[in-house]
Amino acid sequence: MKELVGIEEARDEFINKFLTQGNNVPMKQGKTVSIFGFGGLGKTTLANAVYEKIRAQFDCCAFVSVSQTPDLKRLFKGLLNDFGESINEEILDESRLIKVLREFLQDKRYIVVVDDIWDISVWKRIRCALPDNDVGYTIITTTRIADVAEQAGGAYKLKPLSSNNSRKLFFRRIFGNKNKDSNKEIEKCPDDELAEVSGRILKKCAGVPLAIITMASLLACKARNKLEWYEVYNSVGTGMENNMDVENM
Repeated sequence: MKELVGIEEARDEFINKFLTQGNNVPMKQGKTVSIFGFGGLGKTTLANAVYEKIRAQFDCCAFVSVSQTPDLKRLFKGLLNDFGESINEEILDESRLIKVLREFLQDKRYIVVVDDIWDISVWKRIRCALPDNDVGYTIITTTRIADVAEQAGGAYKLKPLSSNNSRKLFFRRIFGNKNKDSNKEIEKCPDDELAEVSGRILKKCAGVPLAIITMASLLACKARNKLEWYEVYNSVGTGMENNMDVENM
């Protein structure tokens, strides 16, 4: 979800809350924190925005994804590759790869983003490869699972978009970035005929960026009339705005 509305504010809030000592001074000690929320909220987008903002402060940087069916040997090799460390292809044992990673990172200031963790046991195995050290490190995880977030350090609960940012994202995707008359970002429907149905659609999306982008993509291909937009609105499940349960996303 590139160019997600409001991501800069969330990024800066996250950095100031968890990764600085005040006055934008980076923390020197190690820090592990998890971005938590249900599917489609933009956890990966936020993690990447934080990563790109602060990675220059570190000696070693890596961004890896886990998913529900992780291949940890491949993940550990991916970490070493991102760090620019040559890998002996004969090292196939997970415990050996963990040992190599720990030794390599022990005296380096590093940042690692571990995206999309589903299982506590998987997180614990990954954490074994990322050592505490005296020069400082940052580990950021993303997850939909509350227990995993708690195990992976302090949790930052990602919230849905505000009504204002939801409108900006929705109308940007359909009508473009700027109001042609004022050159300002569109914050309300530029077509009065579509204002009511737009409001209903946004309520159904409930501030979830992925839902807003999906609906906007569908509508961008439709004629600009409210009958066609209401067809799209009625085709989507009526419970979206009330369904915030992780297991159902």
